[in-house]
Amino acid sequence: MLGPALELKDVCYAYEPNASLALGHVSLTVNAGEWVAIVGASGSGKSTLAGLISGYLPRAGGGIRQGELRACGLDPAEADIAEVARHIGVVFQDPDAQLVQGRVEDEVAFGPENLCVPAAEIRRRVADALNAVDLASRRMDRVHALSGGVRQRTAIAAVLALTPSLLVLDEATASLDAASRRRLQALLRRLHGEGRTVLTLSGRIDELAGAAPRLVVLEAGTVLPDGPADELLRSERARLAQLGLLQAAPAAVAQAAAPQQYAPAEAQDSLAEAPPAALSSSPASTSSHLAAPPNASQAPLLTVRGLTYAYDRKAEPVLRNVELSLQPGEWRLLCGENGSGKTTLSRLIMGLIRPPKGTVFWRGQDISSLSLYRLASDIGYIFQQPEQQFVAHTVMDELLYGPRSEFRLRPADPLPEDLQLRACQMLEAIGLSEKTELSPYLLSGGEKRLLSVAAAMISPKQLYILDEPTAGIDYNGLRILIRLCSDAVAAGASLIVITHEPNLFAGTPAERWNMENISPGSIRANMGLNLYNV
Repeated sequence: MLGPALELKDVCYAYEPNASLALGHVSLTVNAGEWVAIVGASGSGKSTLAGLISGYLPRAGGGIRQGELRACGLDPAEADIAEVARHIGVVFQDPDAQLVQGRVEDEVAFGPENLCVPAAEIRRRVADALNAVDLASRRMDRVHALSGGVRQRTAIAAVLALTPSLLVLDEATASLDAASRRRLQALLRRLHGEGRTVLTLSGRIDELAGAAPRLVVLEAGTVLPDGPADELLRSERARLAQLGLLQAAPAAVAQAAAPQQYAPAEAQDSLAEAPPAALSSSPASTSSHLAAPPNASQAPLLTVRGLTYAYDRKAEPVLRNVELSLQPGEWRLLCGENGSGKTTLSRLIMGLIRPPKGTVFWRGQDISSLSLYRLASDIGYIFQQPEQQFVAHTVMDELLYGPRSEFRLRPADPLPEDLQLRACQMLEAIGLSEKTELSPYLLSGGEKRLLSVAAAMISPKQLYILDEPTAGIDYNGLRILIRLCSDAVAAGASLIVITHEPNLFAGTPAERWNMENISPGSIRANMGLNLYNV
């Protein structure tokens, strides 16, 4: 029998002295050649575990580790870094955290070059890794001009080129389209068949977790069930659903659309006087309100006409002849393959990229003539990576940063009572009421996403744009996200949600725009595909 590729004995980890444990007394053995899926809700310790296996924690990221951890016979916190890289490959949840080179090919070659692999072998490894993630045709592209999903595939290729015997993937499918997820699953099956040890970490029992023969569940930093995946899915199904790892019944998703824990933005003026009972509504009454179609007689909130856009004059257009319109109170899902132009389109709408004149109109005004400050007063934008927009030292300050700026409040100025109440209700709704003084950067990936959405939605806007808000989020977090979105629509706002997972929004009044790949970035607008029918 093969020996262990990974062994943890009573491992504890805290990010700061006297802080609560992110991992508590974890003991786990993964034998060489096994494929194990570790699943856990947001904050359960998955990314912390990946950081410990890679050696990033506590070597570079700090914190305090106790207990014994050995991966491929090495203690990653103490072994030579080159030895760790030869044997252990980790794809982190945020691909930008490990991309360091300018071009895709250089990024994939970077690791083997640093390990002094012969040039001919590097060329072979780079070609194999790029082919494995379908990026051979994009090997000369600039990394940071790529879409989030393509950057994630680049990070996977860079780790594959190191040919590690232990491969760890933390939410590796979070930004991938359906075709890329299927391709990655097939790749992991092949690597597992070749004898590699594979460890996948995810916040839901997704395609990768479902394909693994063994399932390990993390809750609050401790290991709960651990055993054959098919057996656990039969015997522990109710428990897994309760933890948010399996999708609940459709009725639960519909109920999540009902605002129950805080009031919509339109009611903020009366919050101070409202009793707690007034801050909730019955699922039936709210669902009927949300399902009401937008008033077609109103002028469009947003209009895009014949939009073609390329980042460089000599480059192929990312978007070509895009036509669409958005009415007040409309909720749209913007879907398409990695690199189809979804984020580019959203940034043109927001004014983060200046669109060509006469192509994008906000309430009838050409966006190219409007300042970003003017647009930001009407449009809330949530980035694909929440860390890119965090600016405050604590969760509470991050939530209130926008309102403080709008009211021109200095840090020492007291908050209006209604705003303070609404902030507390919002934190309660997203499950962060006990973490108000924690740095937003120390939250789990799912918690960061919910905080970034709440921080945008605490200020009333006419349009909210959410870029991949479901990436890496568990099903309990998804229900909270849907409630936030539904509250915004109930208050009269419009939503554009960029997603590779439109099925997650079944039971909501959202409809879908599809980015087609017949020509780069062309769009089939207003399909009228109501996701009640998905």
